[in-house]
Amino acid sequence: MLINKDINRLYRFLLSFVLTIIVTGGVMASSGSGYGYLAFLDSLATSSIQGHEQGYKQVLYGAISFLASPKMDILWIVIIAFFLWTIRYRIPAVWALATLLSGNVVGVILKKIVQRPRPLLHSAADTGFSYPSGHVLGTVLVVSVIWVLLIPMLKNRRTQIVAKTIAVIYVILVMMSRVFLNAHYPSDTVGALLVGYTWFQFCEWLYYHYAGKLNRYHPFQKSIY
Repeated sequence: MLINKDINRLYRFLLSFVLTIIVTGGVMASSGSGYGYLAFLDSLATSSIQGHEQGYKQVLYGAISFLASPKMDILWIVIIAFFLWTIRYRIPAVWALATLLSGNVVGVILKKIVQRPRPLLHSAADTGFSYPSGHVLGTVLVVSVIWVLLIPMLKNRRTQIVAKTIAVIYVILVMMSRVFLNAHYPSDTVGALLVGYTWFQFCEWLYYHYAGKLNRYHPFQKSIY
């Protein structure tokens, strides 16, 4: 099985879940007044990331933000699922799609609950509420799928390490891009990271417990899982 039993998964889930609640609660407490420790940290981090808005940064972060947009995340996961399906990883393919789509639903629900306005200078293209960042949430889930399903397919251990390093850097750049472009507060991106990680731990648990049962049904028979 591609995703095996992991006794630490529950602890990772609980830790990230608690941190998610703490960050979400802090956002809800500070978003109305604009004051508090979280607002101060947001202001500090935003100033550090934005700094002097040099032209190349605008182009770089704009490109990264586009590649990490929710629509592009769906495209990436469809490509990944198609690839997995063609090599008989049919159950993992469906699981990958379900993980991203269900995670997006969780993100939308949280946006409706928290209802945090976006930063004042945000682009008109960035609509809806600010917390959590949909770009970051989707990116975390797509990268997590790649981390668990695709990177282990690489034969060379050193190549796997390089791929994982690139994946981590990419997630960080996506988080920074959303802050740099005034689309989100830093806490929006941190919260999205935690939400995505928490949801992925839950989806891994579902996979471990139910992937084998799906193998009994057409068209999942003889699927590698």
